[in-house]
Amino acid sequence: MEYTRRDLAQAVLDAHPAGKRGLNMFYGAFSDDMKKHQVEMRDGLLKAFGIDLDSNMAMKMMLKATIASNAAITGPMDDFGEVGLLIRKLEGSGVLDKVQEIHALNRMSAKAHLDIVEELLGLVDSTVESVTTEDLTALGVNVTPPKTDDYEMDY
Repeated sequence: MEYTRRDLAQAVLDAHPAGKRGLNMFYGAFSDDMKKHQVEMRDGLLKAFGIDLDSNMAMKMMLKATIASNAAITGPMDDFGEVGLLIRKLEGSGVLDKVQEIHALNRMSAKAHLDIVEELLGLVDSTVESVTTEDLTALGVNVTPPKTDDYEMDY
């Protein structure tokens, strides 16, 4: 597989401690291992791309602020595991339409954050356009993410 700067940008966003992408609220141990994998991928991709975030403090500050802003994107129903009964109560009230509107705006915001992180990483001195799975493996990165099938569900 080939990883681009956009993949690196997504890995940087995913690795934030408050980032929820790829996690599963019903599988705590899985989510813990997935977060460790996301951090490993971020660190490996940064190294493979030859990017040292400490080399430019202004960029690092803007990147850190953008990552934190991205992690704060949320909607009114994001933390509900099962919403069937709630949805039945809300049907016809107009609330669900507004929740969907917020969800759409949040997706747009997340894309804009990803775009910003990709641009910021492009401003850091790196001539590498893409890296491969083989490049990451050579650095000792396990590119295979955990699978929920290998974990017990939390009850």
